[in-house]
Amino acid sequence: MWTMWIMILLVLAGCARSTRNEPSRYPVTGKVTLDGTPLSEGTVYFRTASLGLIERFPIKAGSFSGDAVAGDRRVEFSVLKSVNSVGPKMPGVTPPETVLAETLPAALNTESTFTATVTADGPNEFNFELKTR
Repeated sequence: MWTMWIMILLVLAGCARSTRNEPSRYPVTGKVTLDGTPLSEGTVYFRTASLGLIERFPIKAGSFSGDAVAGDRRVEFSVLKSVNSVGPKMPGVTPPETVLAETLPAALNTESTFTATVTADGPNEFNFELKTR
């Protein structure tokens, strides 16, 4: 019986400690255009490789907002669309009828050179003009 209570207390102490060590988050907002037009929908990712941190904000009608940890970030963008599934037919495997495919070029997502610096002082407003041509 005492062993169970000791285990519960240790777990609770560990949870409380991890909560205190979470970094503070600050409001971020921004606008995203694609070839001069507000991006109707998509996702913006703020990446901090050194911390293994990825923050994701949905883009709606060319705008995004959320909370992010302070620091320098690499910014990536994603717009997915459903496409018909293609690929080799495998016996006994039914492939999905549709899959999601990235519509933006790698230069705007996995190879992006866009950056943002989130600060405690703000205002943390970022505007990104994406170009595909």
